[in-house]
Amino acid sequence: MNEEALRNLVSTIIKPLISKPDVMTITLTESTTTVSCVVSVDATDLGKLIGYGGTTIHAIRELIFSAHLSAGKKVYIEIEALKK
Repeated sequence: MNEEALRNLVSTIIKPLISKPDVMTITLTESTTTVSCVVSVDATDLGKLIGYGGTTIHAIRELIFSAHLSAGKKVYIEIEALKK
C-alpha cells in the first residue's frame, strides 16, 4: 500500500466521525520499517476520535494496521489538535 492509498484510507475512516472534516490534515512520515501517520483535527473533535476509554481510536488503529499489514511496515497513528 503506497502513501496516497494510506492517506485515503485514514481519511475515509476518520472524516465521517468528526464535525469539521474540512480542517483535518494528515501527515505521513515513512522509514524503512514504520509509517507514522499524524492526523490533526479540530480540538472539539478529539473526544469523538478517542472515544470512551479509547475504544474508537483503538478500532481505527486496528483497521489501519490490518489494511497495511501486507506492506510489511508497522503503522503508528497519532491524533492531535490543530494549533490555532
